Amino acid sequence: MLGAVSIRLKAVAQPQPLPVMIVCVSANPGLDRRVRLNTLALGQVNRVTKVEVLPGGKAAHVAMAARALGARTVWIAFLGGAIGEQCAIELRQLDIEVVAIPTRAPTRVNLEVIDDSGQVTELLEPGGTPDSREQQEMLQVCATKLGESWKQALVAISGSLPAGVPADFYSRIIRSAHSAGSQVLLDTSGDALAASLAAQPDFVKPNRSEAEALLGRPVEGSHAAQHAAAELIARGARSAAITLGSEGLIWMESSQGPCWIASPPRLTPTSAVGCGDVTLAGFAYASQKGWQGERAVRFATACGAANCLAQTEGRIDVKDVETLLPQIKVTRV
Repeated sequence: MLGAVSIRLKAVAQPQPLPVMIVCVSANPGLDRRVRLNTLALGQVNRVTKVEVLPGGKAAHVAMAARALGARTVWIAFLGGAIGEQCAIELRQLDIEVVAIPTRAPTRVNLEVIDDSGQVTELLEPGGTPDSREQQEMLQVCATKLGESWKQALVAISGSLPAGVPADFYSRIIRSAHSAGSQVLLDTSGDALAASLAAQPDFVKPNRSEAEALLGRPVEGSHAAQHAAAELIARGARSAAITLGSEGLIWMESSQGPCWIASPPRLTPTSAVGCGDVTLAGFAYASQKGWQGERAVRFATACGAANCLAQTEGRIDVKDVETLLPQIKVTRV
């Protein structure tokens, strides 16, 4: 998946228009409403000190981070109503190409509450169900563009599926991408993850709780995470990483290995929301640049850590990535 390169990593600090192209697929986008307050008191009146409205959903975070790294980025999503239009406007203002699949169901709004201690409470709406015609339109647009204007793009599929969308929906996109010669990175959970593994995504990245739910057992410690990644590969993935929060991540490059453990330095996060998504963007960018092994996992982990320092999820600063790179501890196991 990740081949050798001669490009210096330092070049990432000066983003330029590059042939690197990443297509971010969002079946369940949302508009994130972030509110800050001193202390969240359940059952009482709470006074908000600040409100921010941001494009949301895991794929939007991936798209914003990939664009910050300098990649040409496309975001394709089901979008409905005024909320959907606002999501598109916000991302276009960041120089991200938006391909909207219009839906009659309105785009959801998610609430993120952050108190002064840094604790984050998220209230996530389920999202409206795109009808069968709208679902087919997204599948057709992906298949057509991957064979034409998105040729050789890397596809990053992130997030849950809305209620009513079949679990094999992502599998169909994966197969279209492979038919067009594109690689696919997948970050989803539950039935969508289980169903998608049979389509052999090139890389999967669940977090610890998502891996535990899929495998039906605890994933505690790096040894258990290594076995979990190996099982994801045995079920169809060609490469697998499991993010472990502040402990970093473990990545098995292929069924033949090697396996890497990467740990970030201790940080005081602005918010940890979206760190896994930005880690995926780091892996996507590294893959398109041809980086492999220690170089790729160090870069992806530094991207995820940089998200902790960003004011809003996904909008990382490449200077933070560059600063964090030498602070990432990487071990081959």
